[in-house]
Amino acid sequence: MFAFITRAAVTLCALVVLVACTGAFGDRVHENVHQAVATDAAPIVSVENVAGAVRVEAWSKPIVDVSATKYGYDSQELRQIAVSVTREANGVSIVTNYSGGVHGGGVRYRIYVPAGAALKVRNVAGLVDISGVNGDLSVDTQAGAIIVDAGRVAGNRSIDLRATTGAVTLALTPDSSARVDAESTVGGFTSRMPGISQRRENIVGVSAGGTIGSGSAQIRLTTTTGGIALKER
Repeated sequence: MFAFITRAAVTLCALVVLVACTGAFGDRVHENVHQAVATDAAPIVSVENVAGAVRVEAWSKPIVDVSATKYGYDSQELRQIAVSVTREANGVSIVTNYSGGVHGGGVRYRIYVPAGAALKVRNVAGLVDISGVNGDLSVDTQAGAIIVDAGRVAGNRSIDLRATTGAVTLALTPDSSARVDAESTVGGFTSRMPGISQRRENIVGVSAGGTIGSGSAQIRLTTTTGGIALKER
């Protein structure tokens, strides 16, 4: 048990250092990037970022609209960061690229997508905040919280939220229908939704699960270090 907690603490410290390196110290200069891509009503939108918050909101337009703010310690760091927005056969790909070897700085995203979009977001260090999207959601962060307002979750919809160090919060409407599985290695779980139960794991962790409604959709919430909250809205 002691060895497990020590490993978790070492991982947490390493990720805290990573987040600190992407904070105010390297946030002296900025450059804004904007690009809009026409798409259909239900595209697959993938986002890959290294450092900086990613915020995604749904709207009624068949357009993926990307506003990105590059930030860094100086202009040289900004030149090493590129934001790529590419139209693909089934959707749109948004990627942060770095040139050279050791790099600093990061990118903060504000993205608008059609309400019927499906999202795949990977962010190494930074918050991921999603609201209003009705399609499948897959989010993976190493150091940063995940906050999702998913609305009604039913049918064959899939929601998979995974953080290494960071809290995971999911809000959904009470008329949702889904099977829920949640696990935190070091952290707690809160929910007032009927049909969800929890149990302690290894003293410092928790697992939870249950069925909302008929359980048609699938919800998976996972974090190594951080709490999990499942909320009604």
